[in-house]
Amino acid sequence: MVERGHRRIGFLCDRAELYTAQARLQGYRDALSACGLAEDRALVRANLANPASVDAAVRELFGLAEPPTALFTGQNLITTATLHTLRALGLHNSIAIIGFDDFELADLLEPPVTVVAQNVSELGRTAAELLFARIDGDASPSKRVVVPTTLIERGSGEIAP
Repeated sequence: MVERGHRRIGFLCDRAELYTAQARLQGYRDALSACGLAEDRALVRANLANPASVDAAVRELFGLAEPPTALFTGQNLITTATLHTLRALGLHNSIAIIGFDDFELADLLEPPVTVVAQNVSELGRTAAELLFARIDGDASPSKRVVVPTTLIERGSGEIAP
């Protein structure tokens, strides 16, 4: 988004106490910093629990004197709710959006939705292997396993400001 000229990038995520929400928020902050942009806390909305809270958050963001030109959503349900609101506001073709987690029919929307996709099969396989190893008596210390994600560019994230 920054490479395409965006400087006001909003972030929407679910419950802030969840590890995944915290990690994605930190990733958002790290990416801004790496690009030389300061975080504007007015562009961050957390603890979004349902479509109504997402709708209210998106409407707040676009009611700001300086609204975002792009959005990063930290979870697929937040992405779909955000898309509903952007469409209702007539902004779905002018605001760049990248969602975390792919979802069914993302490629059929207009514009098609750019996402950071997790490899769910690999996540499941890895979790099952670790679980079965524990059941079989593995008492080694816990370990952190990172399964890489993939950016799937489809069009929505590539909208210029």
